[in-house]
Amino acid sequence: MSADVDWVLDQLASVVDSVATDYSITNQDGTTSDVVIKRVDRDDAQTYEGSQSVDMTAPITERTGELRTGCFIGATQAAGAEEPIGTEYDLDIEHVVGLRVEGLHESQFGHVDPAGDDGVPFDELKHRLRMALYDGREYPSAGRSNVSFTHLQLTNPAPQSDDWQHYFRWDVDVVFDGFEDLS
Repeated sequence: MSADVDWVLDQLASVVDSVATDYSITNQDGTTSDVVIKRVDRDDAQTYEGSQSVDMTAPITERTGELRTGCFIGATQAAGAEEPIGTEYDLDIEHVVGLRVEGLHESQFGHVDPAGDDGVPFDELKHRLRMALYDGREYPSAGRSNVSFTHLQLTNPAPQSDDWQHYFRWDVDVVFDGFEDLS
């Protein structure tokens, strides 16, 4: 697990709590439950909420059973780049964390309802995730004292919900820009 992935998933804890507070689902037996959001480190397939192991690389249509237990937010270390800058031993660095959000429509006993009556609207979930990341832009620790991040942005949004009737998916990159002092 990288410091970047840890930071992204930690920032999203407030979304897990706020969605559970604001939205509920009707279970098959007629009772109601809070909407569940589970954060997943996609590098080791472990969830932050519970001890479940989740392989978010498997096709979404093969994971209907998992998606009936909640929406999933997965983060993975996607890329990194570095380039020398200045006349000293310093680097301009960029780290990229890939973020994936998945859910299943309430008509299939999932936790997403576009109307918000029996689950969380997927657009509202995406909005809360974006705001949690942007609101927390204190420039996260890179895990090493000689590395400092100075800029964070969300890029390459890829909504893919139109590909399926009952499944919701959105991918976006969280880009950390900064520098590393090598002296």
